[in-house]
Amino acid sequence: AVNVDGFFCCVLSYLRGYIAMETVERVFKCMQSLSLPTNSPDLDSKLAWQSCCDAIEHRHGAMRIPLITGIGKSINVSDITQDELDKALVLMKDFPHTK
Repeated sequence: AVNVDGFFCCVLSYLRGYIAMETVERVFKCMQSLSLPTNSPDLDSKLAWQSCCDAIEHRHGAMRIPLITGIGKSINVSDITQDELDKALVLMKDFPHTK
């Protein structure tokens, strides 16, 4: 689940313009080469939003979701929307995930 979340955050970073698709693909290929999961059948819009709500509850009222701005660089954001999550889920389907 941790790695799936990591890849999901990479996709969110791309959608926000923080990284290029080339970086997302590089991260994806690295994860795949290590046989790490990059998607889950359980990951849907409801679960993604609930995870953000849980983050707010456990992080003193702020999401503080880490998004990469480059390899080895990140920022924390607290303004992710349901629409962004849904767009990321759609984009994730374009990747050739292995089981």
